[in-house]
Amino acid sequence: MGRYLGINRLMLAWIASGLVVIGMSSCGHLIETNEQGQVKRAFESWKSAMISQQIDGAMGYIPHHVDDYLHSLNSDAGKSPLSASAAVSQSPAVDMLLRMALEKKVPADLRSNLTLATLVQRISDRHLLNPHEVQDVTLGRVTINGNRASAEVYYQGSLTALLLPFVKEDGAWKIDVMAILPYAEVLMRVDRAIKGETVEEQVDQLVSKLPSL
Repeated sequence: MGRYLGINRLMLAWIASGLVVIGMSSCGHLIETNEQGQVKRAFESWKSAMISQQIDGAMGYIPHHVDDYLHSLNSDAGKSPLSASAAVSQSPAVDMLLRMALEKKVPADLRSNLTLATLVQRISDRHLLNPHEVQDVTLGRVTINGNRASAEVYYQGSLTALLLPFVKEDGAWKIDVMAILPYAEVLMRVDRAIKGETVEEQVDQLVSKLPSL
């Protein structure tokens, strides 16, 4: 599952470069540099909180709408897999995988009022989170586009081929977990094509390998 969905290994590289427009003020350039720095500081703060297992602090760098997504997945329990997934987002295979993982691997009492914070806390309490994997992730160049940003990701010093997306919420930069889902959807689609699996077969295989919480 970490290959497809883990925040720790996902993301990277759309490098934005260009010439400074003649007449651009130095003040405008400083504003852009400051925004890029804020993105990196937000990531480092999230990483530090995760490594020290301060889950509530780490969740401060994740947008609130992630909990709405989890609630939608839980609300779809019992529906047919494909119809339920299609109703949640444009990443139906990812939706199906996460919903089935919640149903089969997360206790009902925890699932009834599930938030990302409680889910990550349970994973941490069960020692299923490897701090070294988070420690080995660093950011490279940051590209700002309005209230969204993306950053190059290095893992163990090597540039990866994905982008880590960010979104500005309430004036603060946060890791845009929901924007990662389409990347995971593509990876799952490619993997199915290579193995000749159906969505259901792929999801069953992935869920069967997950530990119970």
